[in-house]
Amino acid sequence: MAGATPDGGLHRLSCSDPDKVVRDWFAKEVRAIDPNVKYFVDKMGSQWAIFPGENNDIPPIAVGSHLDSVQTGGRYDGPLGVWTNEEGARFPPACMASSVWAGQLSLEDAHRCTDTVNRSITIGDELKRIGYAGEVEASHRTNPLSAHFEIHIEQGSRLEKAGKEVGIVDSSQGMVWYNVSLRGFTRHTDTTFMEDRRDALAGAAKCVVEIQRVGRESKTGMATVSLFKSSPQNFCNIPDKVDFSFSAQHTNLAVLRKMEEGILAFIRNTAQEDKLEVVTLEKIWDLEPNRFDETAVQCLEDAAKEMGFNYTRIGNMTGHDSSYTRLVCPTAMVFTPCKDGISHNPAEYASPEECSTGAQVILGGVLNFDALLRKKLSA
Repeated sequence: MAGATPDGGLHRLSCSDPDKVVRDWFAKEVRAIDPNVKYFVDKMGSQWAIFPGENNDIPPIAVGSHLDSVQTGGRYDGPLGVWTNEEGARFPPACMASSVWAGQLSLEDAHRCTDTVNRSITIGDELKRIGYAGEVEASHRTNPLSAHFEIHIEQGSRLEKAGKEVGIVDSSQGMVWYNVSLRGFTRHTDTTFMEDRRDALAGAAKCVVEIQRVGRESKTGMATVSLFKSSPQNFCNIPDKVDFSFSAQHTNLAVLRKMEEGILAFIRNTAQEDKLEVVTLEKIWDLEPNRFDETAVQCLEDAAKEMGFNYTRIGNMTGHDSSYTRLVCPTAMVFTPCKDGISHNPAEYASPEECSTGAQVILGGVLNFDALLRKKLSA
């Protein structure tokens, strides 16, 4: 498996060499299924395989997810398809290609997004390097869909705890991502009195604790600091440079904005109190809470009922490409349970039976939606 790690996990960052390997495999497999498939790569590197149907004059129904992983990924998060850089782990923000396709992010801005480790590397450069900078426009206007269905592991424990075989996803919570840079003054650790310090790391540490507090206080929301770098890295210097990133999530937009505003105010106040400079306070992703198309959701729910599966409607708690495709075409998702709710970890697991159930439901949902299209066209 491309990007497999010794501990059973997956390290397949977007536009990396392992990503190229799995992309090449995907292209080979879809052509083997049907030599008449219309396969192409768009300018964001997303891979499309359009199989001929009875009526090829209408936009196709899409089924897919993503092939990239986070650095410490498991083998079940997303690997069912086509969109480039869903994770945003290497090139923030997440859901990049689908947001370009939906007209929410320009191709030029997307191509300029940089690697979290090496800021001199852009995703546009890496798409060219691995041979996946396609020629087709990455736009719903030139490449429309009749609907988009996505299957995914839940990445949480709600289905497993409730004893449900499958989840029909009808909504998604909102989230924001921020990059923050604080600057102080570096001096000798052994000779600088505490009251004379401008310690960027100490100030940032206060912010980390506050962000955790905001997440807990929201009751049903989350807030996390996930990237953190300080310098200089030695025993004898007070850190004068800290860069960190945080995210916040909630199902209620008003609560999310309150969390966001509170965190930003705390960062600014802390910087002032600790005599630090806020060099960067940049929002790089803003996804409002949203609902999926009721017709598409009902098609999946009807399929689960018809097949006799024990299901429930459920809300999505993280970012998925479907949150962007829903802006321009009917969209819905299917969740399968995952063991202990663990994801973004090598221990991530969904059984073959759980994956099969999810696949059957999404196929049934696609067929139900196709029947509605057929009925509409014949009316």
